[in-house]
Amino acid sequence: MNGQSCKKILTTFYKPIVKWYLQKPRLYTYRGLEIIVRPGVFHPGFFYSTKLLLKHLEGLDLFQKRILELGCGSGLISCVLAKKGGIVTATDISKTALANTIENAQRNHVVIEAKYSDLFSNIGNQEFDFIVINPPYYKGNQTTDESFAWYAGMLLEYFQQLFVQLKVNLKHSQCIMILNDACDLNFIAAQAKRNGLNLNLLKVHKLTTEENYIYSIQYA
Repeated sequence: MNGQSCKKILTTFYKPIVKWYLQKPRLYTYRGLEIIVRPGVFHPGFFYSTKLLLKHLEGLDLFQKRILELGCGSGLISCVLAKKGGIVTATDISKTALANTIENAQRNHVVIEAKYSDLFSNIGNQEFDFIVINPPYYKGNQTTDESFAWYAGMLLEYFQQLFVQLKVNLKHSQCIMILNDACDLNFIAAQAKRNGLNLNLLKVHKLTTEENYIYSIQYA
């Protein structure tokens, strides 16, 4: 069975089952952390991106490093980074996700500064050592709290806005982002370049149904 066939099966059968399962709060455990995933919040256990990004981040020296997670979802990544000694600011445009992050930080006894923010709009003049992004990348309108985790706008406006703001806020930060072969990689790279930024490929993770790419974003 080739990759395209696997993706078709995934879309047809797997996603509806996951959507049904996530209609109720669910408990997810990751390396001793217990995460409650509320309905409408991206579940880190059903998709590869969060775990692959965490695997990369956990290999870095994060102790006492100032870290910004843009789009924190359930808060798993922020909780792991705080557990490793990072000074973490977690943001999301979804109030449901932000409340879920706060809940999980308290549940796991880690300190996280949680902020409601559309990308950098409510960050202020803070500087960070690391900026971490597991973005939405499907084409579609952001009409509900849940949709913010999946859709980047019909014209991928999310990335246009991200790179416009990132070129001002990147400064001395190391920005790490994960993307997937299901998204428009050429368009995203072109938007970065348009704003004087480069996507530098760090790792490729090849799986049966998909490929994931971890990038650092730097000034061109």
